Amino acid sequence: MNIQGDCRLAAFTRKPSVGYSDFMGDSVHFALSLDGGKSFMPLGRGRGMLYPKCYFDKDNGIVSAGVRDIEISCHEGFYVISGRELIRHQIKEHIFTKGFNIEETGKYVRWTTFDFVDFSGPEAVSKRLPERFPAQVTSEGADIDCNVPDTEGAVTIPIPGSLAEKLMRAYDLVKFDRVIIPRHAAANSPGDIEKISAKVMYTDGSCHVKRIKWDMSGIDFTKPGTYAVNGVIQRRHFPFPVQERPWGDPVIKLYGGKYYFIGTDDRGHDSMYEIREADTPEELFLPDVKKNVILDTSSYNGRFDSTFWAPEFHITDGKMRIFGALGQGDFNPQCHVMTLRDGGDMLCPDDWSEPVRCVMPDGRNLSENPLGDGKNGITLDMTYFEVNGRGYLVWSYRTWEGTDSGSMLMIAETDPAKPWQLITYPALLSRPMFGWENVDGTDNNEGPYAIVTEDRVYLAYSGGNAIGDSYAVGMLTADTAADLTDVSVWTKSLVPALASGYVDGQYGPGHNAFFTDEYGDTYITYHGHTVTGNSDRLDGVRRVHFSADGTPLLYLSEEQDIPEDKRAVTVNVTVKE
Repeated sequence: MNIQGDCRLAAFTRKPSVGYSDFMGDSVHFALSLDGGKSFMPLGRGRGMLYPKCYFDKDNGIVSAGVRDIEISCHEGFYVISGRELIRHQIKEHIFTKGFNIEETGKYVRWTTFDFVDFSGPEAVSKRLPERFPAQVTSEGADIDCNVPDTEGAVTIPIPGSLAEKLMRAYDLVKFDRVIIPRHAAANSPGDIEKISAKVMYTDGSCHVKRIKWDMSGIDFTKPGTYAVNGVIQRRHFPFPVQERPWGDPVIKLYGGKYYFIGTDDRGHDSMYEIREADTPEELFLPDVKKNVILDTSSYNGRFDSTFWAPEFHITDGKMRIFGALGQGDFNPQCHVMTLRDGGDMLCPDDWSEPVRCVMPDGRNLSENPLGDGKNGITLDMTYFEVNGRGYLVWSYRTWEGTDSGSMLMIAETDPAKPWQLITYPALLSRPMFGWENVDGTDNNEGPYAIVTEDRVYLAYSGGNAIGDSYAVGMLTADTAADLTDVSVWTKSLVPALASGYVDGQYGPGHNAFFTDEYGDTYITYHGHTVTGNSDRLDGVRRVHFSADGTPLLYLSEEQDIPEDKRAVTVNVTVKE
């Protein structure tokens, strides 16, 4: 690619629309033109890419922020993007009734960049431009069609072809490219042919090795010769939704040669933990699947009577556990851990321990003053992962003492032998700082779940409205060599890794988990819905593809993974004497 000619970059905000609140629209969006501004292609799927950070009121509640009236300028090779800052003060009659007073602060929010891929900021400032560049604004206002719905206040700036080329590569979605298989192979037995696999290549240079189901009915291994053998590249098939019954926060685990499913029982009003068992993950959603309730409101003399939320399977110290939130009395979900006895049956209630409440190093409940501000709250959505032999917990914490803090992610190290017992005190890892996380006052960072690779930890989490179109999956990343309880080692994504429209026909995807199948492939489980405005939480499953730089991509549909018309393959097999 060698782009020449008049290239331009547009920056703009968006008006609110169905499924796209002004909390998301009041951010910086970008589009690229290669023909002098006659036509534009949106970057980042036409969604906001730069968000100002929120503020906190005197009671530590979130005051959401946005920008309008965008300007963009160039200064000796780097660029400045700025917008007028606005904030939204919540007006609440009670916890579920929210309105907002919107006001401009008189300040600007500013970002700088060399390439529109990596940005510094956001920075709240009194002037749009750095003091050393007082009069070099080069942005141009225009009536521009950026090929994005409800574009507002677009401005453009000329950019060199080399930068346009970089943006084309950086923001191009990874998708299927081609299939590579050998044209010829030698075989003396069916096992020799079964070893032949397909290398599927993607547009970023990454690949995924896939199994092939071969039809060997036409080959005679007792007769030398060359045979054309047909096959079909295999992929797991999960429709969306995998079933019509609503489950929130779905989790799948391969354990002891069987697959198990657990989730939040939306249909049953969050009053039980049901486990399903099957030979394949696809079979977990069949009507006659083997299943049983292992905990409900009648267990332990009704000790737990509400908020049976977000249970997860994890193995720590060689034992199967369930990490989940359980409530007692009034609305008060709190993190607990259950343990399967050695050799126990996953579907047998008697083989699971009584839930143990999670506590801090000094024995205090996890909800008691975790931030040292004298406030207590609820704890939920606990996950567990290990790095370099150390066990870590991440969970969501929220308090309403004084005001709604919004849900925030906490992290601590734990003892794998007693995972309910923290060995470090909680550290505040993430709050819903950006407009796509604190949409319409929902103010969520929740549902964390990790993928650990050789050198990186990718911690997915969810923000936005858990039952709405704005729900989305963000990503926190850190180096595996770092002290993960030091929150400064984590980098937070500026934009969602998965959101409405990333996969056609799927809206509000969130609260995900990951599992590895028997072939070593990674899959994401999540809930979402099929039409905008529908709050039923329906489950999806999809393969996670790892890009050329190792980043997990959560948006490849089955057809993007490998198109149906590319699955049929043929190899010429030579049988020798």
